[in-house]
Amino acid sequence: MPILLSPGPVYVPKEILDAQAKPMITHRSAAFTELYGGICESLKSALNSEEAYLITGSGTLANETNLLNCCLPNEGALFLSNGEFGDRLAEIAALYTNTEVHALPAGKGWDIERAKEKIDESSAQVFGMVYNETGYGVRNHAKEVFTYAKKKGMLTVMDSVSAWPALPFDAKEFSVDFFGSASQKALGCPPGMGMLGLSKDAIERIESRGKIPSHYCDLRRHRKRYLKDKQTPNTPAVSLFYAFSKSLEIIGREGGFAAWSQKHVKESGYVQSRIKGMGLKLIPEPGFESYSLTAFYCENANEVKKRMLDEKGITIVGCKGELAGKGLRIAHMGNFRREDIDACLEALEGFVK
Repeated sequence: MPILLSPGPVYVPKEILDAQAKPMITHRSAAFTELYGGICESLKSALNSEEAYLITGSGTLANETNLLNCCLPNEGALFLSNGEFGDRLAEIAALYTNTEVHALPAGKGWDIERAKEKIDESSAQVFGMVYNETGYGVRNHAKEVFTYAKKKGMLTVMDSVSAWPALPFDAKEFSVDFFGSASQKALGCPPGMGMLGLSKDAIERIESRGKIPSHYCDLRRHRKRYLKDKQTPNTPAVSLFYAFSKSLEIIGREGGFAAWSQKHVKESGYVQSRIKGMGLKLIPEPGFESYSLTAFYCENANEVKKRMLDEKGITIVGCKGELAGKGLRIAHMGNFRREDIDACLEALEGFVK
């Protein structure tokens, strides 16, 4: 059986796949109200946000929805980037406001020591950063950086697509106003659902600003419809909502979101120890290693990746950006299985000797 260890889409267990096969219902039914209402209330509780919603689309759509609802044309937004997805967040925002971007080299992570001066010197009203830079497997020290930006009076926007729920998160403790993530990574669902979390300040911004340059992504429409009858303003991917609900059920069975995150922390330590034991060097600097995927330097990375798939049926992926062709990434997110991880590591060790 093929083994999928890419950082999204990830392996999806049969009970989640089967949930999508339930009979179709209309999104204007009492059954959908119960389904969507239950999901949003569970998300709101797990994130500790004021409100939470799903939007049919990718994690990029979730981030763009947050940015276009948050950013005003006559204001500015500060972004701290350390890879392709941090750059993408800033590129999206540049469609809606003036942007200021500071970037770190591949493998480096943002902490308060590096971020403080950039935040202090900025006159921007919005701050944005990726929690977990997927392209290089780097975990930014998001809590301390977002908290500082919020204390400086900024509205904060987090890309948590490859982070939550593998990495610990609490919207209030992290001082995050606009939270965005996706279904196909650490939550362990099929792709196609964006997650949104909003704070009180986010809601105030949404409801007090002028025209939002989008119909589908206008969060006033999403809020209005949900507060009316716990439904969506447009036709959503109903079958994916069943899958999403089943994933929440699985996480609950395994002890809840705190236990789910701890499982990822533990597995990341195991994988990274094994990788270093092969004599391979991790790409993230010490203290910034991701909990949801492991990125490492590898000679002949493209050849190794191809042989892993062709000879062993194991899918891993290369690094992005400046390290394309120079490194590999193994994901351990969502409903990963230790036997798959071990099979991957054993095969990898044979190919890199």
